[in-house]
Amino acid sequence: MNKKLVIPFSFILYLSMMVGFHTPRVIAADLSDGTYVVDYEMLQAENDSVSIANDYFEKPAKLTIDKDGQYLQFTLNHAKWVKFIKSVSGESFADVDVVNEDLENDKRVIAFKIDGDVTEPLLMQMHVIIKEMEPSYDHKYSVRLNLDLETMEVTDAPAVVVNTSVAESKSVDTNEKQDEPTSNNAVIYMLLAVVAIIAILFVRKTRSLKQKNKTPKGD
Repeated sequence: MNKKLVIPFSFILYLSMMVGFHTPRVIAADLSDGTYVVDYEMLQAENDSVSIANDYFEKPAKLTIDKDGQYLQFTLNHAKWVKFIKSVSGESFADVDVVNEDLENDKRVIAFKIDGDVTEPLLMQMHVIIKEMEPSYDHKYSVRLNLDLETMEVTDAPAVVVNTSVAESKSVDTNEKQDEPTSNNAVIYMLLAVVAIIAILFVRKTRSLKQKNKTPKGD
């Protein structure tokens, strides 16, 4: 290969590898109808760092997929600290359904219908009050629930059932952040555009060199 072409070719190869690294991973789990257990993390609203609230949520969660939608259920510990949890519902937020509450063990089982793509982090709102702290901790914030779909396993446990009357009771707290989940799509498209442009220039350069080499040299 002509030495002049080695650098642009290597650059194209490098960018192609970068696009591969930034492309969302193929989900190994089967997203067919059924009920599954799945691991998850609570991430911060602005980035992919794990939120301190992650410790309030017991793993794994239970996910039911059927013709009517996707439903998620998990157990919350330190339940007395968490005054509310809301999930995205349309352009607003809806209170989650309380399936069961164990006051003695300070646990609460909650469920909600997923409004969005389960392969992307799900935006949620929380209000936490810890009166035992000095001074008292009182904070409202957003988190993103990230399902690790590669850990999905079929379970014989009953399907997740959501109280539709609760899900339809929407409310919005204007003090909450409503950041959209971050996405790698913009980066991917930009890199693909750069690769395409360099590929075109590479082809043109190759043709130009071939034509130059075919041109008869004068005496």
